[in-house]
Amino acid sequence: MVAAACGGSPSGEGSEAGGSEAGGSEAGGSEAGASEPAEGSAEATETMVFGTSADPLVLDGALVSDGESLRAIDQMFEGLVTLEPGGTEVVPGLATDWEVSDNGQSYTFTLQEGVTFHDGEPFNAEAVCFNFDRWYNFEGSFQNPAATYYWQTV
Repeated sequence: MVAAACGGSPSGEGSEAGGSEAGGSEAGGSEAGASEPAEGSAEATETMVFGTSADPLVLDGALVSDGESLRAIDQMFEGLVTLEPGGTEVVPGLATDWEVSDNGQSYTFTLQEGVTFHDGEPFNAEAVCFNFDRWYNFEGSFQNPAATYYWQTV
């Protein structure tokens, strides 16, 4: 089983301001191990429990090859685009808009503003390019034709 902690919503939806409601469950009861964070802290006040049928093999999205790992990282990472819920239409994720070149070999994405990573670092074009470069140019034990073939053909 995998458990991931999530912070409260930025707009304060679902919890009272200041965290005055005891416990983290919607039923109002106290969850085992739950505690109130210190006033003014950035600690999560709500918990998300995510159950799976097996442990994920890896939590690096660039290396995922099994379903359980994919299900787990889908709860932690957001892509530039995603699929509409229950469908197959590509819709915006962290990119608000995108253009494809006439030859289909170049994509230009417009990124959401004001997004940060869990450590407070800004989400920007530099971060996106870093990840694409990493996928395309694996180093060390990942630097082999089997691991990089997919990204080099994209």
